[in-house]
Amino acid sequence: MSVLNEQHLQAIIDKCFAEGRSKKHLINLRATIVSFIKYCRKAKYTTLFPENLQIPKGARSMQKRILQPEDTIKLFSIDTVILYNKRRYDDFINAFRFQVLTGLRPGELFGLRWQDIIGDMVYIKRSINIFGEETKGKNENAVRHFALSDIAKQILEEQRKISNPNTERIFGDISLSTYEKRWTRYCESNDIPHISPYEMRHTFVSIAKNLSEGQIKTLVGHSKNMDTFGIYGHEINNELQKTAHDLDTIFYDILNIEKE
Repeated sequence: MSVLNEQHLQAIIDKCFAEGRSKKHLINLRATIVSFIKYCRKAKYTTLFPENLQIPKGARSMQKRILQPEDTIKLFSIDTVILYNKRRYDDFINAFRFQVLTGLRPGELFGLRWQDIIGDMVYIKRSINIFGEETKGKNENAVRHFALSDIAKQILEEQRKISNPNTERIFGDISLSTYEKRWTRYCESNDIPHISPYEMRHTFVSIAKNLSEGQIKTLVGHSKNMDTFGIYGHEINNELQKTAHDLDTIFYDILNIEKE
């Protein structure tokens, strides 16, 4: 540690860049390195300040994938997977569908409890990380609430019928890695191009892109720069219900469902 210098740390980032890692990966790596060195300074192991670590200019953002309309139709019409050469009901189907309908992060999906559903409102209060630990979420906007669309309410009603009575969590006490494996199996069983569980969130944002930016940010809990609307904007009566109604219209159109 006493001979460690900034070039050693830069070499780590450069090596990952040469291996084709995404820009986001490199940014996260730099943040981790800086945090570690900060800890070492506090522990009196070093006086190094790696403030000049650079992300190579050629680093590219990873291409995001989403479910296309035909894949979304499959998701909402097929509730089985192939297991041991037989078609079997997938007890994760409601979790898959609810995530696409709401844009929840995977950790938020499994942090959701029945007590967080009050009437037609969903209150996002926690998230489960990859270690199974409960956290407050990714950022200050992660704690939020929104109104359920009619389709999302139907999915919850179906989930309530099959949910484990011994757990408070709506979609069960499982790990994020298990969820990803089950989603991969569902995609493979139903000829759906595989995307990650987090990219199901991108699917939601892409489907709902005709909503206003303010509606989207409220729904998905994105961070936003300080501005007049962001500071002084408040909920207007029935605003969240209007967002839910608009989402229903969009999903009904994709799924070719006539709205009553």
